[in-house]
Amino acid sequence: MLRVGIAMSGGVDSAVAASLLLERGYNVTAYHMKNLPESLYEEFEEKKKLCCSPADRRDAFAIAKVLGIELKLVPLVEAFRRLVINYFINGYNQAETPNPCVVCNDRLKFGLLMEKAFEDGVDLFSSGHYARIIDHPSVGKALSRGVHPEKDQSYALARLEREKLNRLILPNGEFTKDQIRERAEELGLPVHDKKDSQELCFIPDNDYRRFLDEAGIRSIPGKIIDLYGNALGEHKGLPFYTVGQRRGLGITAKERLYVLRLDYRNNSIVVGPVSETYSTTLTATNLNWLVNDTGKDFRCECMIRSTMKPVPARIYVQDATAKLHFEERVQFVTPGQLAVFFDRDIVIGSGFIT
Repeated sequence: MLRVGIAMSGGVDSAVAASLLLERGYNVTAYHMKNLPESLYEEFEEKKKLCCSPADRRDAFAIAKVLGIELKLVPLVEAFRRLVINYFINGYNQAETPNPCVVCNDRLKFGLLMEKAFEDGVDLFSSGHYARIIDHPSVGKALSRGVHPEKDQSYALARLEREKLNRLILPNGEFTKDQIRERAEELGLPVHDKKDSQELCFIPDNDYRRFLDEAGIRSIPGKIIDLYGNALGEHKGLPFYTVGQRRGLGITAKERLYVLRLDYRNNSIVVGPVSETYSTTLTATNLNWLVNDTGKDFRCECMIRSTMKPVPARIYVQDATAKLHFEERVQFVTPGQLAVFFDRDIVIGSGFIT
């Protein structure tokens, strides 16, 4: 009997994924990450639905008890700070908009947690993500979209190393969210109606400005200018703004203005009307290829946010850089965010937008 380790968050998705694995005859052991000190949640736990909280930990143990499987608590507080929180802070300090959940998946959930499970002797690793692992003629195993388009989470897994796909199993990718909830209720799981997490786990009040200020991030005031260089106001520091932001700029104008660019060199913010928020190109670096037989010049579909519809594009790869030319305009191309490249349902690769 093959042994499977599963990342158990305490939510409905990983709970049902574990039950599906048991149905298929696997010997399942659950692993729950402790990423943050419990004191962080004392003020916010009952007010907002957050991931990785003490309540989630209690739910994870309750799920394991119902399913009759062992759950192991894996403390990763220091690693989470070093690999995820510091990445988040450094990104804003460089006038970028980081994607900590993608990095957490790569470095912790399918990094250190997965390694811990393999050290314990499991044969495969799993999670509750809505994506699929399928056979591929050139690379063996490939990452593919889940069957539920609105819930598909292949974007969030695009940074995984290709070799890890060979030992990954994702049962939820064949189901819709409603089907997963129905199954959880049928099994009598205590989390069948639990809401999905919404805020960043390490910023429970969702106050980024407070968090960055307490982290000692550099915040030098500067000018807010229009596309012609005219000064419209003053910003409080580049780290407190992001591309596409409209509210909180503190300026008045005849039309709505959006952040178009954070000019790190001149410590200024460039704003403009909604018509200027669209682009037809982007550049991505720090590339991660999951399918490597595509060549240097090929067509693909690209997502620059997890919730957007994929857009057809032409991609040109030179060394460690990819340049994309979209067939239609895309809005809010944001430095620091992840661009994911698809061949229909299959994830080809990804890179961070510069």
